[in-house]
Amino acid sequence: MDINKIFGQFDSSSNSGGFNNRSFNYYNPRNLPTLDENHPTYFVRMFWKLILNNLSYSKQLFNLFGDVDSSDSMKEIEYMGEIMLYTRAYNYALKIDVEDEYHQKILKEENQKNLKKAYKMSIKFYEREEEYEKCAFLKKQLDYIKSLT
Repeated sequence: MDINKIFGQFDSSSNSGGFNNRSFNYYNPRNLPTLDENHPTYFVRMFWKLILNNLSYSKQLFNLFGDVDSSDSMKEIEYMGEIMLYTRAYNYALKIDVEDEYHQKILKEENQKNLKKAYKMSIKFYEREEEYEKCAFLKKQLDYIKSLT
């Protein structure tokens, strides 16, 4: 028995006529296209999902820090969680270009209700933080989304 022949069966070069070269014209969970993290749809969905799921995010943050006795400490943790959440969401919004035709197409196809709500919540947060440049950027995108309906 030759051990090289046995392990040679698993070599990719010996698989030339095998499974790797088959083409399938049906979809199953293994060959469905996945959403690329550098795709505009990913940016749009991550933006609104982060904002609208902020309650679950806050609960995760509280679980991370455990039991806090002081209500002042809880407020600080909650505030830091909000800052982290909105900063992360804003970074996704920065990648959305309302001047680009492909991005416009994606924005038209997205859930308008959720998208508008997320933008309004973000603008309100940044107004409270007095970060008006971020407000202006988000407002420009929100105005474009409103113009779609």
